Amino acid sequence: MKWLTSFLKLVLVGLGLAVLLLCVLAFPALLKKLGVIYPQYGFERLLFMTSLYISAILFYIAGINAYRILNLINQHNVFSVTAINAIARIKKMILGMGICYTLFLPFIYRVADSEDAPGLVLMFGVVALVPYVVSVFAAILEKLAKQVVL
Repeated sequence: MKWLTSFLKLVLVGLGLAVLLLCVLAFPALLKKLGVIYPQYGFERLLFMTSLYISAILFYIAGINAYRILNLINQHNVFSVTAINAIARIKKMILGMGICYTLFLPFIYRVADSEDAPGLVLMFGVVALVPYVVSVFAAILEKLAKQVVL
């Protein structure tokens, strides 16, 4: 079991590095390019980029809590109040990510309307819904863990 949790920890670190690279390299370049292509959408661009950075912060908080849960699994202490609290924090962070993704849908709509690409709205709508589904799953896990512990 330890090698599985070690693998998951390694995956979490890799995902964290990937998100860090996105925040440092890709997001600023994207902001510049969007400013050149769509100068008329100033507020929406700002909301889009702010949402991306906030969702990255929420991802890191959820990742830290997932790492804590993996440590609890290694200690054979997964059904504890600490794990329940970590699951609750993960649920809240993922819900926050969903809200961030929902906030940038108006910008996506305006871009899709100007580019005549309605599939773009549908694609990003699905991306915005995924965190809500994961958050509901985390809420179910939280309730199940509470039933076991309490």
